[in-house]
Amino acid sequence: MFGFRRKFIQYTYSVGQWQIMIPLIRDNCDFLQQGIDLLERHSPESYAKSDPTTFGSGVGPHMRHVLDHYSSFISGVESGVINYDDRKRDTEVERSLDACIQRARELLGSLRSLSIDIEPLVKVIVSANTFGSHYLSESTFARELQFLASHTVHHYALIAIASRMKGIMPDKQFGIAPSTLKYLQTVET
Repeated sequence: MFGFRRKFIQYTYSVGQWQIMIPLIRDNCDFLQQGIDLLERHSPESYAKSDPTTFGSGVGPHMRHVLDHYSSFISGVESGVINYDDRKRDTEVERSLDACIQRARELLGSLRSLSIDIEPLVKVIVSANTFGSHYLSESTFARELQFLASHTVHHYALIAIASRMKGIMPDKQFGIAPSTLKYLQTVET
């Protein structure tokens, strides 16, 4: 019932003569594709409309937020600094279903074509308060890909609720953490 529907695409990098798959990139590509698949079920109206009395935010702002984080990551691969605070916050992506799908596809293409070593240290900037202070810490690209997966699933759970409230049913595994899906598989058998 809650099985994984994964498109097995090889995201690889070369080490000498060997091609090595990077599962964390593949997993994040799968999450972006899940988002695109759900977006394609929405109408422009259902995508853009919020219901402040029951949910406060709609699909658009959450998708834009998710895509902003992927954008920050991809920029960080190029610069060596991932700055999650310096996001574009493109309101066109929030309001326009077509713009969001296009941006999601662009980011999916960028992620698929990444050629990185995921273990070296990278600097990460993120705020933990509203006072204007930023925190600079060290991480790895692998850890940041793990963060992106977790962050995306969290927002997808909210997107799933907003979608259901509009009569659009996401796939059963949409917005559910992979560890929860694994657990559900063990209790169902």
